[in-house]
Amino acid sequence: MDTLNHCPLCQGTHHRPFRTCQDHTVSGKSFDIVECERCGFRFTNPRPDPDDLGQYYESEDYTPHQDTSQGLIDTLYRWVRLYTLRSKRRLITSLVSAPPSRLLDFGCGTGAFLAHCRSHGWEACGLEPDAGAQEVAAATHGLTVEPPERIYDLPPDHFDVITLWHVLEHVPQLSDTITELRRTLAPTGTLVVAVPNCASLDAQYYGADWAAYDVPRHLYHFRPPDVHRLFDHFGMTVTDIRPMRLDAFYVSLLSEQARDGWLLRAPVMAALSVLWNAAHGHRSSAQLYLIRDDPPR
Repeated sequence: MDTLNHCPLCQGTHHRPFRTCQDHTVSGKSFDIVECERCGFRFTNPRPDPDDLGQYYESEDYTPHQDTSQGLIDTLYRWVRLYTLRSKRRLITSLVSAPPSRLLDFGCGTGAFLAHCRSHGWEACGLEPDAGAQEVAAATHGLTVEPPERIYDLPPDHFDVITLWHVLEHVPQLSDTITELRRTLAPTGTLVVAVPNCASLDAQYYGADWAAYDVPRHLYHFRPPDVHRLFDHFGMTVTDIRPMRLDAFYVSLLSEQARDGWLLRAPVMAALSVLWNAAHGHRSSAQLYLIRDDPPR
């Protein structure tokens, strides 16, 4: 296990226990989440060594790296993914002056979004650490997906849009990764980052059973101020935050399943979370951040 002595966000050296969560997907083990005493950032600590993290993704129950439907929640995940592909493409199209353009999908999973964008003329490439997901991307979409280390070989100032769809919370080398993403982003490009929001109503309601804690795969547990501070450190600015409303329904279903609860309560809880976000702002179960250089290079 790898114990962090410094906060990944502010480098503070003191933290306090926040909560202990169980890995309901793969190992059944419990992992601690701590909170930095200086800035309040929450992160899984201790966490598996980088070389051991892969084993916590090796399960047919880890839906993002699979491409088959095995039950209600898996089927729902794929329906939502199919629905959101078009909206994601519309989003990135709105971010460039002359679409289609150049896209990097960092942590592209099985390649569904990457393939969708390529079919609409985007010059798109993807990086993904999981070998199984790489194989699915090749077999299903004919894609050659390379590991994240390849980012060091990509040209600077190249991509007009870089997307991380629920990826940043998984990245062990957070600082190095953001440095390289910024290097390969065009001076007027946009970084699109989607992450869970542990300040959401559903996170508060489900507590340690909130599925989006997803320990130990999720190494960091972001709130909006955390994302602002993180990218400000790299000379980048969050220019917009948008709710990902459908995530509340999926996460609530998984959370009810984790506590052997009543699945029909999940859509009610998700609807309340969406309404709470509408009333208070930036409180969605998951949020989308648009990030640019400040000022543009």
